[in-house]
Amino acid sequence: STYHSNLLTSALMYVVLGLGLNIVVGLAGLLDLGYVAFYAVGAYSYALLNHHFGLGFWAVLPIGGLLAALFGILLGIPVLRLRGDYLAIVTLGFGEIIRLVLENWGEFSHGPSGISNIARPGLFGMELSLDNAIVYTYYIMVLFVIVTIFLVNRLQDSRLGRAWIALREDEIACQAMGIDKMKTKLVAFSLGAFWAGIIGVVFAAKTTFI
Repeated sequence: STYHSNLLTSALMYVVLGLGLNIVVGLAGLLDLGYVAFYAVGAYSYALLNHHFGLGFWAVLPIGGLLAALFGILLGIPVLRLRGDYLAIVTLGFGEIIRLVLENWGEFSHGPSGISNIARPGLFGMELSLDNAIVYTYYIMVLFVIVTIFLVNRLQDSRLGRAWIALREDEIACQAMGIDKMKTKLVAFSLGAFWAGIIGVVFAAKTTFI
């Protein structure tokens, strides 16, 4: 039914978000409490680009992911020297800053009123009914989950994944082995954020309102 499709789509979205967060927290060992901010960046990217420029779901999907990755790099640069609780506090602050900006900058984000009538995902220019659009979004998410599981597993077994695990276990030993700590952390932040941005775009398309 439509209800179950909606429910499963939401569940699959959280699966992908969890896998993206696992790159930052699980593999690289960086306690990121502001991860949801990247989700918001992706959602607002689609909402604003669709509202102002009429761009569709598939056109904005990579843009939303890349903008979130850019924010991940911007967050990563100042927090590179931090670890543990200090890192958690800074990332939590970053999440709050994004929320407050989006709530209060009315001219840009429409503030607490939000943005409505966001276009649902299209299928080769065809107009889909509400029920068909919900089922279509569900299948998009099934595909995203499969691709994400495959890519995260490949990353984990790669040279970069092993560098993240080394960084998580012992930063000093990691540096002594010649691993660039700054680059490794930045890649973890940006890749994790990329997945959150993509799912933010899906969230905006699924609910048609943010």
